[in-house]
Amino acid sequence: MAKEWFTADELAGADGLPASKSGVIRRAKKDSWINRKREKGKGLEYHIDALPQETQYALARRDAETAAQSPIAIQARATVELDQTARKRVSKDAQASGLKQLINLPETARKRAEARLLILQAGTAFVAPYMRSRQQVAGEKAFAKAYCAQNLQLPGWVYETVATVSWMSLRRWQKTLDEDGAAALAGRYKSAVQSKIDVQPQMGDFLRAIITSKPHLAGKTCHLRELLEVHSAKNGLGWKIPSASSIRRWVVQWSADNQAAIAYVTDPNRYNSKYRSAVEQAYPWMSQPNDIWEFDSTPVDAMLKEGRHSIIAVIDCFTRRVKMIVSPTSDSEGICLLLRKTLLDWGTLNEGGIAKTDNGSDYVSRRTTGVFNLLGINQERANPYSGWEKPFIERFFRTLSHSIVELLPSYIGHNVADREVIEAAKHFAQRLAEKRQSEAEKEGFNLRLTREELQAFLDNWLDAYYHHRPHQGEGMKGISPFQKYADSGYRPWAVNDEGALDVLLNQAGSARVLKGRIKCGGLEYSAPELMNHEWKGQKVEVFLDPNDVGRAFLYRQGNWDLRVEAVDVRMIGQGVSPDAFRAKKREDAKALRSFRREMKELAKTFGVDGLHQDAIDHFTDKAKGLALFPQPSREHNNEAIAALSQTADRLRQPHEPQYSEAEIAHLKRQREAMEAKQAAVAQQQGLLVRNEHDKARLLAEQSLQRELTEKEQAYLVEYKRHNRFGGKQIEEIMARKQHKSS
Repeated sequence: MAKEWFTADELAGADGLPASKSGVIRRAKKDSWINRKREKGKGLEYHIDALPQETQYALARRDAETAAQSPIAIQARATVELDQTARKRVSKDAQASGLKQLINLPETARKRAEARLLILQAGTAFVAPYMRSRQQVAGEKAFAKAYCAQNLQLPGWVYETVATVSWMSLRRWQKTLDEDGAAALAGRYKSAVQSKIDVQPQMGDFLRAIITSKPHLAGKTCHLRELLEVHSAKNGLGWKIPSASSIRRWVVQWSADNQAAIAYVTDPNRYNSKYRSAVEQAYPWMSQPNDIWEFDSTPVDAMLKEGRHSIIAVIDCFTRRVKMIVSPTSDSEGICLLLRKTLLDWGTLNEGGIAKTDNGSDYVSRRTTGVFNLLGINQERANPYSGWEKPFIERFFRTLSHSIVELLPSYIGHNVADREVIEAAKHFAQRLAEKRQSEAEKEGFNLRLTREELQAFLDNWLDAYYHHRPHQGEGMKGISPFQKYADSGYRPWAVNDEGALDVLLNQAGSARVLKGRIKCGGLEYSAPELMNHEWKGQKVEVFLDPNDVGRAFLYRQGNWDLRVEAVDVRMIGQGVSPDAFRAKKREDAKALRSFRREMKELAKTFGVDGLHQDAIDHFTDKAKGLALFPQPSREHNNEAIAALSQTADRLRQPHEPQYSEAEIAHLKRQREAMEAKQAAVAQQQGLLVRNEHDKARLLAEQSLQRELTEKEQAYLVEYKRHNRFGGKQIEEIMARKQHKSS
C-alpha cells in the first residue's frame, strides 16, 4: 500500500475497529499501537502494521478499489509502470515491444489485455498487507474470491471481459507481463498463417495505392474489398480476396507502421507539425534576449461582442517572452501597435538581430516594411506554408489555443468538427430561432468579452502564468521566461522618446508636393512652407499625428533636417487660419517675380535672345572662305519637264494671252463635267459605304475595273478572316473577274 499511517478519523468504522474516533483512540492506547504526531494538525496517527489483521485487509481492499477507478487511458499509456516492482523486472525491449503491440491489437484482444492489467494492479494493492505477514498465497486467494464475487469496485466492463480469476492466473499473468510486456496479456492470439494480402504482393501494392491516393477510403474495408474484386476481375489476376475483417487488420497494421510516410503523402500540414525531423537548432547563433523575434497572427477561437478578432503576437526566442495585441484583423495598423508595445517594454533588437515574419500581405505591406526599415530592423520572411520556419511562435499559439482560449466564453472551437459538436449541444429549434435574431439578441451574447476585456485578460495570463511557468523547450531546461531573462543579465537598448516612436509608427508613406499640397491616405495636406517654390515638386516622407489624423509631418527625402507640419486642407478657413497660407503665397509670388527679373537680367547680359543669329553669322563667316570646285554640267532630259516647258514659257509672259476664247470655253466645260462626275461618285459612295460590309463589297466590285492597292487588298483579307458569311459574298463578286478573263 502507498499509505502506511492513518488517523483515528480515517480508521473509525473500518473492519475490526470501533465506529467512533474516541473508540479507536481508546483501542490504540489499550493495545499500544505504534504511533507518531501528525505532520499536519493535532493528534496522533497510527502505523498499519499495528492494526488488526482484519483491518489491514479492509484497508488494502479499499486501496485496491480506489486504484482501479483511475482512467483506463492512463493505465494503457503507463502499461508496465502500473507497479514499480514489476517495472523493474520487465526488460526495456519487452516493454517497448509490448506497448507497440498493445496499441496495434484488435479491439477485442486489446480490451482483454487492458482488463487484465487493471486486475493485476488491483491485486498488487490488495495483497500488499498479506505479504507483510508472509501470507502472499492467502492474499492472492482472498483477492480471487473477492473478484469472483464482484465485491471489488472495478469497472463493469472488466467483469464482462474477465469473468473469473484464480490465484494461479494472477501469477501467470504477472509472469507474462514481466517477461513479454503488456500485449502478451491478450493471449497472443495471432495466426501463424500468413495473410492472403502478404502472400499476394500485388494486392498489397493496390491497397497501398488506394490508401495514399484516397485516404478517406482507408476505413471503408467493405468498399476496399469490392475494389479488389473489380480490379482482379477486370485484369484477369485471379486474386484470392480476403474477408473484410482481414483487410481491416492489414490496413490498420500497415497504417500504424507507416504513419509518418502516409502523413507526408496525404496530409503535409500534419506531417510538418507532428513528424518533421528537427535535427538542427532553429537559430544556433542566438545567445541573448532580443536576438530573434518571431511575429505571427491567428484568429481567436472565441466570439467577442464586436465579432471575431485576431491575435497578433511576437515572441523573443531566447527567453520565450511574449507580447500580444487583439485586433479586428491582422493588418499593418495592428502590427505597428504591437511593435510599439514591444519596443517600449523590451527595447530594440540587438545589432544584427532578426524579426522573422511570414509572407502575408499584412507583413509585406509598404507601411510594415517601411517601419522596419526606418527602425533599422532586419526583417526576414519565412517561405509560404512553412510554419516550421517560425517554430517558437507556432508552438506558443498551439499552447494558447489549447489552454486558456478553450475556457473563454463563446468558445467556437478550433475547427469545423469542434464547431459542429458545440452547435450540436444546442437544441435545433433554438438554433433555428437564433438565425432570425440580431447578433446582440443571440444566446450568450452578454457573456462574451469585449476587445478591451480580452486584451486585459491575455496580458494578465501572460504576466501571471505563462512567463512564470517552467518551459521544457529548446534551450530552456525547465526554467521560466522570467527566470531566463533574469539570469541573462541583459541590458536592453531602450527607446526613451515615446512621442518620436508614436510618430514613426504612423508613417503614411511618401508623396510629392504639387501646387503647395500633398495627397496621402485619401486626404490632402498643406502648409505655408509648401507654398515656397523650393518645396514644390519635391518628394517627402509623410508621418501622421497619432492623436490627430488632420495633422501630418513632412520630411524631405534624404534630409531629415527639413521638416514641415501640414494640416488637412479642409481645416483651412475653419480650425486653421488661412492668413499664414496667403502671406506665404504672396511671399513666394514675390520671390518668383524677383527670380524672373534676375534671370532676365542675366539673359540680357549674355544676349541670349540673339544667340541664334550669332550662330548663323558665325557659320556664314566660316563658309565665305570656301571655294566651289568647277564641275561640267549635263542637260537632264525628262519628258515631264519637256512637256511643262511650254507652260513655263507662258508663265514668263503674263501679259500675253495664253489661251483663245474657244480654248477657255472648252476647258470650262470639261472642268464642270469633271466636277459633276466627282460629285456623283462621292454621293454614290456615301450612300453605299455605310459600314465595313458595304466597304468590302465596294472594293470587291472596283476590283473588277481596276487593280486594288496593297492596303485595299489587306483590308479585304482581314475582312474575310473575321466575317465568314460576308467573306463568301466577296469571293463570289471577285470570281466574276476570273470568269471574264477566262
